Amino acid sequence: MIKILCLDQATKISGYSIFEDKKLLTYGKLEVNNKNSTERMKLMNDKIIELIKIISPDFIVIEDTQQQNNPAVFKQLSQFQGILMAYFFQIDIGFCIVKPSEWKSCCGIKGRKREEQKLNTQLFVKNTYGFDCSEDEADSIGIGFWAVSTIQVNKR
Repeated sequence: MIKILCLDQATKISGYSIFEDKKLLTYGKLEVNNKNSTERMKLMNDKIIELIKIISPDFIVIEDTQQQNNPAVFKQLSQFQGILMAYFFQIDIGFCIVKPSEWKSCCGIKGRKREEQKLNTQLFVKNTYGFDCSEDEADSIGIGFWAVSTIQVNKR
């Protein structure tokens, strides 16, 4: 049984989903309320580390950083991705990074604007799994759907 943790990571709200043997086990979101971006990164990193310790995944999938309208946000998200990757290397866990366009294509998510894509992802989750969830949770579930549909993960 392979357990995969899928993250739609950000410094304020990170959505997560957990799949085991291609089935969605659970999902949720982690939230940090702090105005200082460096402190938010530390606090969110701590929450993700705690989640990893609790669920003991065999593999992790994270979303690649995409260009933002605000260069400072793009920089912060890229730095945060690097922080997570360093931890994954430290604990010697397999991981991959999926481009947003790849997982959205796999899920059939369409839309020109970000807001439209977010709503369509929530609709995808509703139609595929039968429940409503937040946009961050929906993105992590979409990432997980891509993972169990396209990658082959072997236990170490």
